[in-house]
Amino acid sequence: MAQWSRAELEDALLYLFEVTDYCFASDPRDLSDWYKCYTNDVVWHDLGFGFNNGWDQEIRGLDAVRAWMEGHNAIHPQDAMKYWPVPWYIIDEERGWAVCEWRNRMRDPGTGEVFEEKNYSHLIYGGNRRWRYEADIYNPLRMRAIMAHWLRAREKAAAAGTPLLPIDMAWGKRLVDSEEEVTQRWPREELDAAFDGYVESCQRAFATGRPEALAQCFTDDVVYRELGFGFNNGWQEEVRGRVAVSSWLEGLAGAYPNRHMRPFPVSWHVIDPDRGWVVFECLNQMQDPGNGEILQTRSFSRMKYGGGNQWRFKEDIYDPMKMRGMLGRWREIHQRQAKRS
Repeated sequence: MAQWSRAELEDALLYLFEVTDYCFASDPRDLSDWYKCYTNDVVWHDLGFGFNNGWDQEIRGLDAVRAWMEGHNAIHPQDAMKYWPVPWYIIDEERGWAVCEWRNRMRDPGTGEVFEEKNYSHLIYGGNRRWRYEADIYNPLRMRAIMAHWLRAREKAAAAGTPLLPIDMAWGKRLVDSEEEVTQRWPREELDAAFDGYVESCQRAFATGRPEALAQCFTDDVVYRELGFGFNNGWQEEVRGRVAVSSWLEGLAGAYPNRHMRPFPVSWHVIDPDRGWVVFECLNQMQDPGNGEILQTRSFSRMKYGGGNQWRFKEDIYDPMKMRGMLGRWREIHQRQAKRS
């Protein structure tokens, strides 16, 4: 039986959104109320920039979170990230979880341009409108890029004599893009079975190097976004159509050392039956390189169902630097072990 009702979870989540909006928009920034949205023993994972100059991915306790955020507030242009619109969220009543997407948006540089980047969050509730766990995942290269672009736009506006505009929550919270949704609904059992089939196909594709069955898990007109390495050597973030996805998967599943990756197990997943969505985390675990070491990186994905055991949309988010580092370490160990044998 669920410990908290959906109504309480949703109220706490919407309250977090509200407090985030006015606290981060404040100038000078005052996060006093925002800290109160988390328990004193909160566990926080940052799977992008991380903590301690990137050496750690986890901190524990509200005091550690406060110290981390105070450091952020002192950095420019990080301090110009003022808005946090939320395009979607999912409530998992049984586990007391919420999963959502934030748009980390910079203030208007004076040109009217929107500079923002996606961040997925996994939250676990602790009661009394407070959250006891948060894991954020995003691509730090993309996050750093939008701040660099913002700086250039701000310099351009300043050179033209344009001052920084006042905080405008209507401007800051509006969504600048939208995703196509369908009105059809499917039984929860069908969504569960389709997701299980997708996971099994992933495992088979990378175990055999033959991704044909995995490609069939997508509709003919699938939209696939890859916000880590991307496509076409990183020049594209999105491809459309099963043919394009299949071609990409063939190269991925057959390449070294990628073919030694087990892109699952799935550590958790949340299904939204009303929209036909599933959001999940996988560990992208490598096979034993020969010394028993476990090498893995975390990624979050979101998929939208299209019927007939096929998915019409997929979006992956992870840190490509961590992924590349893991692949490089696996290759180094594997080659060293091979020379010894």
